[in-house]
Amino acid sequence: MNYEESSQKIREKLAKLSDTNAEDWHLCLKARFGMALVFEAIRDRMGAGEVITTPYTCITSVNPILVAGLTPVYHDIDKKILSTGKPNDKLCKGKTKAIVMQHTLGIIGDKTAIRKYADKHKILLIEDAAHCVTRFARDEKGNILADISVHSFGVEKILTGTKFGGAIWVNPELKTKRPDLYERINEKFALLKKPDLHMGFRVRTYRLNNAIIQRLHGRLRHGFRNFEIKAGILEPPIYPFEQDGQQDEPQTTNKYINTRILEQLGNLKPNYIRRSANVDLYHTKLQSKHFAKVTKLHEPLLAFPILFNTEEKANEAFDLLSSQGYFIRRWYSPLLYPGPNSLKIYRYDPKKVPIAEDVSKRVLCLPTDLPIIETNKIIKLLTDPKNISPRA
Repeated sequence: MNYEESSQKIREKLAKLSDTNAEDWHLCLKARFGMALVFEAIRDRMGAGEVITTPYTCITSVNPILVAGLTPVYHDIDKKILSTGKPNDKLCKGKTKAIVMQHTLGIIGDKTAIRKYADKHKILLIEDAAHCVTRFARDEKGNILADISVHSFGVEKILTGTKFGGAIWVNPELKTKRPDLYERINEKFALLKKPDLHMGFRVRTYRLNNAIIQRLHGRLRHGFRNFEIKAGILEPPIYPFEQDGQQDEPQTTNKYINTRILEQLGNLKPNYIRRSANVDLYHTKLQSKHFAKVTKLHEPLLAFPILFNTEEKANEAFDLLSSQGYFIRRWYSPLLYPGPNSLKIYRYDPKKVPIAEDVSKRVLCLPTDLPIIETNKIIKLLTDPKNISPRA
């Protein structure tokens, strides 16, 4: 199977898993590349302006707005879903072009209010579904809410065996709603080039390089990793220059990446079943005076969020679980993870998003891809009153 055939197979698989059409899917090397093309198309056909987004996200989700020549405007989050609930009308001004609807950790729930907001202000609705590949926010009739939806096969996402790849779904209704924009998006994806030899090498050796780095300790690990990045040997999840509002030129996938994506998509249903089972277990058994469960929704989450009473307790629990060998995430601490080198570049004012600032310091995200026996061990560690100091 050559590159073109494998690309088509991925589109068909995505369409089957999401009840969409294959021709509405576009592939890219990284989801951030696809986002950049979309925002560039918006700028080309709708002019310069603002995009409403959230700081409770990865910096690579905001960089595409910046490199497209648009301006990010940040809304605060609803701490029950770690993303926007009901958007503030004051954020939407005459220059607003779009709003980003993020499904943090795969928490979707009811997002119809955001669709109504976009319609009210006549702006585009961009769905960030990077944490829940093939899952969409839908209305009560099952219709997809977004105009454009972003999905990822990258590092630390639902498909643990891929590491690279992204997909952009474009709502076919845009053909009528914004035909000029629809055409421009298609043009941009059609011009994407496949990775060159150097990128192809970094993609193929990514797993090997990370395995070597993980076997090193302390400063040696950090130093060797930096050496490999500077030498062009390792393709990191986030480059240092991406903390300055920049990113590489967009590229599409290649045959090697496509092969891995197809393998992992074949296991997506059991993947989601396992995650749902772990989420249900956390909901049922995870009770403590030291923290509260963020979401009440029983969805197949990328990770299960809990919110500690204090930052100190969150740090103590993180150290406890990490010392037992568990990979515990702190999404998103700091905000605009792993943090911008300049708040000015990102037009970010922490005072305007107090909930996101507070939550980022107290949140812990528990793994959902482990065997049930390991999830029970995590629950036991967190609920044992001897493990977390009452004075912390």
